[in-house]
Amino acid sequence: MSSSDNKRIAKNTLMLYGRMAMIMVVSLFTSRVVLAALGVDDYGVYNVVGGLSSALIFFSSTLTVSTQRFLNYELGKGNSKRVKDIFNTCLLLFIAIAVAVLIIGATAGQWLVTNKLVIPEHQRGAALVVLYCTIISLGSTFIFSVYESVLIARENMKIYAYIGIVDAFAKLAIAYLMVVVSNKLIMYAVLMMVVQILPKLCMAIYCTRKYEEVSHEWIWSKDLFKELTGFTGWNLYGATVWMVNGQGINILLNMFFGPVVNAANGIAAQVNNAVNNFSANFFTAVRPQIVKRYAADEHDSLISLVYASSRFSFYMLWCISLPLILRCDYVLGVWLKEVPEYASQFVQWVLIYSIVNSFNNPVWTAMTATGHLRRSVIVGSNLFLLAFPASYIALKLGASPESVYPILSLGRFAFLLVTLHNISKFINLSISKYFRHVFAPVCYVICITTAVCALFSDFLPNNFLGLIAFCLISLAVNAVTIFTTGITSGERQIIKRKVNLILHRHEITQ
Repeated sequence: MSSSDNKRIAKNTLMLYGRMAMIMVVSLFTSRVVLAALGVDDYGVYNVVGGLSSALIFFSSTLTVSTQRFLNYELGKGNSKRVKDIFNTCLLLFIAIAVAVLIIGATAGQWLVTNKLVIPEHQRGAALVVLYCTIISLGSTFIFSVYESVLIARENMKIYAYIGIVDAFAKLAIAYLMVVVSNKLIMYAVLMMVVQILPKLCMAIYCTRKYEEVSHEWIWSKDLFKELTGFTGWNLYGATVWMVNGQGINILLNMFFGPVVNAANGIAAQVNNAVNNFSANFFTAVRPQIVKRYAADEHDSLISLVYASSRFSFYMLWCISLPLILRCDYVLGVWLKEVPEYASQFVQWVLIYSIVNSFNNPVWTAMTATGHLRRSVIVGSNLFLLAFPASYIALKLGASPESVYPILSLGRFAFLLVTLHNISKFINLSISKYFRHVFAPVCYVICITTAVCALFSDFLPNNFLGLIAFCLISLAVNAVTIFTTGITSGERQIIKRKVNLILHRHEITQ
C-alpha cells in the first residue's frame, strides 16, 4: 500500500466520520421528536408502510456498489473512455430498473396495505399516501444512484459528506414542523419525499459539471450491457433476499404483534443506523482501494487490506455497541419520551446482528472485484433467505419478537463462510487464514472487553454520570485490549510512529 493511498484513505475516513458524527446526533434527536409528534401507533404505521418501499432502497445501494466496482476497475486500469461508456450504459439500465420496480412496488404495496397489514381503519388513507410518497422517493434514488457511484469511485468524500449533513438537518426541521401541522402522518411522508429528492438532484448537477465521464451521451454497447446486467443481476438477487428478510420480517412482526412492535423495531433501526455508520463510513473510504488493487493484480496488498478493514470495521462498531448493549434501558429512557415495548431487546439484538454483518463488507467487496458472483449469490443468498421462513416458524410457535435477529445473525454468518470459500478460488484468501488473521484477534477482544466492562457496569450507578463514566471506561478498555491483542505487530508500530509524530509536533509548537 503506497503512502498516497494511506493518506487518501485516512483523509476520506476523517471526512466521512465528521459527516457521520453530525448525522448521528441529528438523526437520533430527530427520531425522538418524530416519535413524540406522531405517537407510537402512527410511528409504527410509518415504519411498516414506508418500509415497504424504502426497503427497496437497498436495491439502490446495490446498484451503486455494482456501478462503482466497474468504474473503479477501469479507473485502476486508466481507461477513461471505458469509464464514460459504463456511466452512460448504467444510467439507461437504472432508469429501466426504476420504472419496473416502481410499477411492481406500487401494485404489491397497495395490496399489502389494503389486505394484509394491521393498520387502524382511520389511518388507511394516510398509509396509502405514505406508500406513494416513499415509492416516488425510491424512483429518484434508483436513478441518482449512478451519480453517487461516481462520487465514491472518484473518492470525493467531501461532497458526499456535505450532502449527508444537509439531508440530516432538513429532516430535523421536518421533525419540528410535525409539532404544529395537522394530518401529521401525511405531511411527514410528503416532506420526507421532498428532502430525499433534492440532495440527490444537487449531487447529479455537481457530478455533471465536475467529471468528464458524466456526459449524458447515448452510448450503447451490447457486450458492455450484457456484462453489466449479468453482474448487476446477481447483486440484485442478493439485494432481493436482503429485502425479503428485512422488510418481510418487519411485516411478520406487524401480522403477529401489531404496529407497536413495528415502532420498537423502527427505534432499533434508528440506533443501528447511527452506530453502524462508524464502520460503514470507514469502509466506504476503503472500498475503492480494494477494487483498484484487484484490477492492478496487487493480490497480497488486497488481502492485507481485507484483513485490516475487517478487523477495524468490527472494532469501530464494537466500541460503540458494547456500552449501548450493557446500558440499553437507561439510554433509551434518556433518549425517548416514550419507550415502546420491546425496544430495548430489539436494540440489543439488532446491534449484535450488525456486528456479525460487519465482517461481510470487506470480503464481499473483494468478491465483487473479481466479478464472479454467481456461486456466492446462489448458495450464500439462498442460505440467508432461509431466515425468513425460520422466523415465521419461530413466531408461529410463540417465540418473542426479538428472536428474529438471532436467526438473521446465523444467516449472515453462513453467507460469510460461503463467500470466503468461493473467493479462495481467485485470490489466496481461505477460511482458515481469515479465522487466524481476523476472527482470532476479534474473539480475544470480545471476551476480554465484555468481561471487564460488565464488571464495571455492575458497580457504577445507573444515572447520567454513571453512563458517562462507563462509556469512558469502556472506550479505554477497548483501546488497550485492541492495541495489545487485536492488531498485528506491524499495525502497532504504525500507531506508535503516528503518536510519536503527533507528540513531537506538539513539543515543537510549544
